[in-house]
Amino acid sequence: MINNQGKTQPATRERIKRHFLAHPRLWSTSLVLIWALLNTALLATTAWMEAQRMGKPLPLWEPICWEATSIFMIVLCIWPIAWWIRFLQSRYSLGAQLAFHGAALVLFSVVHVGGMVGLRILCYRAMGSHYDFGDPAYEFLYEFRKDAMSYLTLVVVISGYQFIARRLQGEASYVDESEQSSAPLPDRLLVRKLGKEFLINVADIEWVEASGNYANLHLGSRVYPMRITMAKLERQLPCSLFKRIHRSFIVNLSAVDHLQPTEFGDYVITLKSGANLPLSRRYRDDFRAAMQ
Repeated sequence: MINNQGKTQPATRERIKRHFLAHPRLWSTSLVLIWALLNTALLATTAWMEAQRMGKPLPLWEPICWEATSIFMIVLCIWPIAWWIRFLQSRYSLGAQLAFHGAALVLFSVVHVGGMVGLRILCYRAMGSHYDFGDPAYEFLYEFRKDAMSYLTLVVVISGYQFIARRLQGEASYVDESEQSSAPLPDRLLVRKLGKEFLINVADIEWVEASGNYANLHLGSRVYPMRITMAKLERQLPCSLFKRIHRSFIVNLSAVDHLQPTEFGDYVITLKSGANLPLSRRYRDDFRAAMQ
């Protein structure tokens, strides 16, 4: 029985890891929604119970409204902040990143407080009541202090999540670390993944997607990030096999199944694996010429 359990646990962890790597957006969205619901329920019921203890009965919908509107605005900001983190990491030093995050904190607080108050006003009106935010200057300063901690927490958690995701995926690099960045890519790349190293063939890369300061290399169901810009990677990949099709995408011509126009004048490239990639007008002629 013990041996069976020992075998089952690694197999379960491996299935979970494979599912996470295959559906990263589903996992990130699910984790955010679970956190939002639990946090709203915990904070709202805490405020309601505190009011009961103080002898000031409070309708349950009010603390639910307070916390739900605040959490809702924070959730809306999570994905822009994640993009902002990747953008800064790809272009600026740590000192510059901290300065830009300081500026972004002010914008985050304005959006959070403004959206939160607006939603509370609508909620109170729907319940036949009136919401009073109080003195705007004082209350904004009060909320800004909390928003500073919230923003810092979001940056730390999102950065940690992105780091863990890259570690699980494995990060691709040159086999020879002394390889010049301007030289063509070698036939094989080295992938470091959870303390292990193995090789992948460049020709097996089906398509590449830009992701901040990384380019995600797609090989079937596997995705390996490589710290390189799309412009530099485009120059290094063999032009007879790979073509730029979009500002954020490069495709392996041998992986293409067919091309289909859209009603907006662009095209969609369908790969043999079933993946669909956008073909922008800027790269359409070069791509079609390469496919002939």
